Amino acid sequence: MAYDIFISYRRKGAGAGVAGELQAKLENRGYKVFLDVDEISSGAFPEQIDLAIEGCKDFLLVLAPGTLDHCVDENDWVRREIIKAESMGKNFIGVMLPGFVMPAPNDLPEPLQNLPTKQVFLWSHEYRTASFEKIEDNLFSSKDKKQRNRKKTFIILPAMLTMITIGIFLLVREPKAGQVTNAETFNQEAIAFNSHVNKAKLYTNGLPTSSEFEENFLSFIDKEEDFQGLIIAIAEYDSAIMLKNDYPDHIVDSYNVENQQKALLSLRLAYMQRIINDIDDLIREGGEKFAIQDLEIAKILALPDEKHLLDSLDKLISNSLD
Repeated sequence: MAYDIFISYRRKGAGAGVAGELQAKLENRGYKVFLDVDEISSGAFPEQIDLAIEGCKDFLLVLAPGTLDHCVDENDWVRREIIKAESMGKNFIGVMLPGFVMPAPNDLPEPLQNLPTKQVFLWSHEYRTASFEKIEDNLFSSKDKKQRNRKKTFIILPAMLTMITIGIFLLVREPKAGQVTNAETFNQEAIAFNSHVNKAKLYTNGLPTSSEFEENFLSFIDKEEDFQGLIIAIAEYDSAIMLKNDYPDHIVDSYNVENQQKALLSLRLAYMQRIINDIDDLIREGGEKFAIQDLEIAKILALPDEKHLLDSLDKLISNSLD
């Protein structure tokens, strides 16, 4: 049997319940869904898993707290399912439950290190309808399902009559437009919040601490991408904090973004002070050419109110070279 969608999940924890709910909702919409709790029959377990993933178009991974903890084990089923889906180029959709934090790439096993780059949607229990619709909108299988439905011409008339009846029923029960819009908006903002946080973590992965930077300054000063990543991460946390402040009742901050951003701002300040000191030393010692390189890094890290300092250093270096 060919499936439209394969759902991967950890049987222990909150993910199992959401996996079952997703299966029910998707099957009610006409999709053919593989969920191992129902679909595994006698025979080789790995073979059935492989065949199900090979035949599907969409791979849904339910990400609950603890889902990825056992993926360091090469024989772990969730790990094997992810790798199989990745190797087959399936449409990958992460379904993230509240409390799950996407690890940085280097904290994941090597075959899973691109997992943080995949599309992930927040599953909100309060706004599960809006969450589900967002997931369905991104399914490759949705187009095939619509084509199958169009082929069932022999039930068009009964279906139309049924739809008219349901439409009248829904019209009577229709909630106020603002309620639906707000639910969808809040869900979208929660998804955006998690996206900003995960991007921030991705950009700061592998950065040295301020003490490591101080101790081995010369080995880090040429890594311009690290400094760019730091500034991007601070901006991502800024966006996350703004969303959290705008929607405090609808965004559960399991990341403590204010403290994480403060740590990055402290790190930026330590970098900036060390680089400025190094530029001063280089100018005094006649190393203006090296000071220019440091100044370019400082410009990446600088805040608007530090611009005047960098302009002064730029003039000082230019005068020394003249």
